[in-house]
Amino acid sequence: MFKRSIVLGVLLGFSSWSWAGADEIDVTQKDLLPFPKLDQVPSNTQTKGMFPFVLPAPEASHPWPPLFKKSSKEEVVQSTAADPVISPSAMSEMDALPKPPKIAVVIDDVGYNRRGMDASLALPLPVVLAILPETPYAKKAAKKARLQERVIILHAPMENERELKLGPGGLYVKMDEQSFKATLRADLDSVPNVTGANNHMGSLLTTHRQHMEWVMDVMAERSLFFIDSLTSAKSVAHVVATERGVPTVTRDVFLDNVRTQKAIDLQFQKLLKKAHEHGSAIAIGHPYPETTDYLQKRLNTPLSAQLVTINQLLK
Repeated sequence: MFKRSIVLGVLLGFSSWSWAGADEIDVTQKDLLPFPKLDQVPSNTQTKGMFPFVLPAPEASHPWPPLFKKSSKEEVVQSTAADPVISPSAMSEMDALPKPPKIAVVIDDVGYNRRGMDASLALPLPVVLAILPETPYAKKAAKKARLQERVIILHAPMENERELKLGPGGLYVKMDEQSFKATLRADLDSVPNVTGANNHMGSLLTTHRQHMEWVMDVMAERSLFFIDSLTSAKSVAHVVATERGVPTVTRDVFLDNVRTQKAIDLQFQKLLKKAHEHGSAIAIGHPYPETTDYLQKRLNTPLSAQLVTINQLLK
């Protein structure tokens, strides 16, 4: 009982001291209060005994903009106007240089022997291989070239004015349309992965419009291109191909009619000259040791023209 009296007295005394202290505190003495910079609260009967509170600054500026604020049009205009104007630099001489002329090289008569096949496959990849049908190394050369992702075309044997033998798969003027087209399709099937064709010999056949129309019919049905080797100045192969919508191009230079390094070099210089004059030029060579040795060295040295695949020159 005595303990309860003592505790009750202590509590009553503490309470009276707290309320008395709150009444006697002068709010103007802000530094004595345990709160930051409290606004002055007037002592009247309405606010007597209330806890002091903080009033927000009426026009306080934010130290940073609100998140996700969208810029007004005026701000965007001002920002843009303030940005420095950057003018493009003047065109340099390098920018004004014309594109380099292009050359393409085709190696005909591939398929007769291994040495010619291996030497041709060792040439830079843009060099095209024209493979004769039904020859001992035709399929092997085509498969190896395919693995290299090299362009392969059929070297289609066509009748010539000198009555030279064509070998298997020959196309002759005396053929009717059915046998002619059947022979050409069989030639194409014998060389896998071809994307085009050119004529082997053909100084007679390429001058016959009817037969060239048959050739282009087969080219069109298989979406192939045709290169006119131009073994005769009277050839109509290129004209007929254009009329039938078959992508085509014409040979400009034979590299190795004379099989010496000096003669081949002269023809190669002629090729470059034609490329500079017309923007592009095409050369045809054969898998002779003299030709492949020369091209192996020459095509791997800096050229005044760009060596490209034949596809880039088709029209």
